[in-house]
Amino acid sequence: MTVAIAMVGNTILNIGAAMSGDLALGGHDVRFALWDDQTDCLDAIRAAGGITLTPPASQTLSGCNGLGTPRILTNDPAEAVTGANLVVMDVQAIELEERAAKLIPHLENGQVLYVNTHGYWPGLRLAAALRSAGKAGVTVIEGMAPNLSAQRTGAEITSYFMRHKIPVTAFPANRAEDAMRFLPLITASAERLRNVIETNFENINLLVHPAMALLNVGYFDRAEAAGEPASFYGTGNTVHAGRLAEALDAERPTVCDAFGVRFRSLVDHIHHLYGGTGDSVHDAVKGSPVYQKIGALPADIWRTWMGADVPLAHVPFVLLAESVGLSVPLHRGLVDIVDALLGTTSWQDGLTLERLGLAGMSPERIQAYVETGDPDT
Repeated sequence: MTVAIAMVGNTILNIGAAMSGDLALGGHDVRFALWDDQTDCLDAIRAAGGITLTPPASQTLSGCNGLGTPRILTNDPAEAVTGANLVVMDVQAIELEERAAKLIPHLENGQVLYVNTHGYWPGLRLAAALRSAGKAGVTVIEGMAPNLSAQRTGAEITSYFMRHKIPVTAFPANRAEDAMRFLPLITASAERLRNVIETNFENINLLVHPAMALLNVGYFDRAEAAGEPASFYGTGNTVHAGRLAEALDAERPTVCDAFGVRFRSLVDHIHHLYGGTGDSVHDAVKGSPVYQKIGALPADIWRTWMGADVPLAHVPFVLLAESVGLSVPLHRGLVDIVDALLGTTSWQDGLTLERLGLAGMSPERIQAYVETGDPDT
């Protein structure tokens, strides 16, 4: 059976282009749609006759390098998704609703939509819009991007790292068995989690970014002022940043328990996803070959990351915890401090329980909703 896979969008990490070329090299029916503000990528691929994946082949799912040619290259998402079995959306977490609003009218009930924004609540953020458009039969899979990132030069793509054991789940969870059959086509390996509460409480960016970002603001400011990059996971991985990360992590177990999902520590997450050694967060990051290979990043990257992580991950975590009477003062304080630094208003603009469709729900009702997709369950 031929599976038609629509890839929609290509972020700055070039996951959409990398996956499209890789899947085409693997012999799949690939349709690659770029948004109107991504025409430079589309034009480059059209001019080159496809997407060239450069070595190493070990970081591709197909195991190949060379020219992969999607069957459809377009700036019209409707052309890509019509008749597709699987739709993969490569989108920055902060842009999800805006991009999805242009895609949802063209989706077909029965399709599976894989969203590369694991940990930022895509299933619940899209649920109301899908119902309003009569697309409640679309199953959303929340998963990390199969590639950590890729570099693009014109139509040439170099994939950085192919993730294994990606944590995934479906919304609604009772459709997971059917939807997950597509995962081997796009991921090296995946770990099925219970529901979207679990995937979002285990957002690796929620866990690993904030302490290093907050305790290194002075270092990042000086590097930016000097026009230099910064070593986020190197110089920024200090002993006390690791201790703060562990203290933040220690607020999670009771919240996980209250909503009936597992708790896996940050140290275990790092080992699980990125390998390496170390019994503390500091040592685990230092001992992870993936983190240490990342090297220098733009000095202002912390602002970009906190601009997504705080309103889209920390805010809902705090609000859900407090909705069941649990105090998570370090997470709440982090939101307030980052808002003061960035001049943002995350409590107003972030993912409130109203935006997630969870306001006024008990943990039991939330668990029923994420299982069935019916908010009136």
